[in-house]
Amino acid sequence: MNLLYKTIAVWAVTVVAAVSVYSQEVTKEDSKSQTTQTVANKQTTTTQDYVFPTHRERFNRYVKSTVGPFRLAWSAGAAGIDQWRDHPKEWGQGMKGYGRRYASNFGQNAITQTVTYGLDEAFRLDTGFRKSRHEGVGARVKDALLSNITSRTKSGRRIISAPRFVGVYTGAIVSRETWYPERYSYKDGLRAGTGTLLTGFGINLMREFVFNW
Repeated sequence: MNLLYKTIAVWAVTVVAAVSVYSQEVTKEDSKSQTTQTVANKQTTTTQDYVFPTHRERFNRYVKSTVGPFRLAWSAGAAGIDQWRDHPKEWGQGMKGYGRRYASNFGQNAITQTVTYGLDEAFRLDTGFRKSRHEGVGARVKDALLSNITSRTKSGRRIISAPRFVGVYTGAIVSRETWYPERYSYKDGLRAGTGTLLTGFGINLMREFVFNW
């Protein structure tokens, strides 16, 4: 578990650094937001009046996706399923076993969100989910599914999401190569990352049609 604590500590340092950058840039970004939104709102209907989120909005989304109520509840539920499956069996049962599984799920997601956010900032991309502005079930389903594997540029154009893929697979592989039992390897991380991506499709459909978070 020492590796787990060290990994979470590294994540915490990364968050502190992100907050530092955020505090330095947010004033400048927000001062430009009105002009940016005015220009963005002139886009054609192909981008559905898409407006690139401000730095503040992107940062808040990162925090919410990492330590927000839904994400904490999701980690608790995932840990409960792993506890029921006795996965990994080396972690045992009881509160101690559940605690390790909860910390593992939380740590993996923290890595995923941090990497995704960092790449979004580096390449000026928007990998966040937003509800479809189209009418009709088919169009809304399409938008929800695309949001799981694409990012938007500042012009609103969708591209294959490198931040999403790198973030998901980094979180899964790092967890299996560090705090998981020795029998796990990067191959298990690749399988887990693929499972996370597939789960993301279902989550987006729920966000589009059922819950709004």
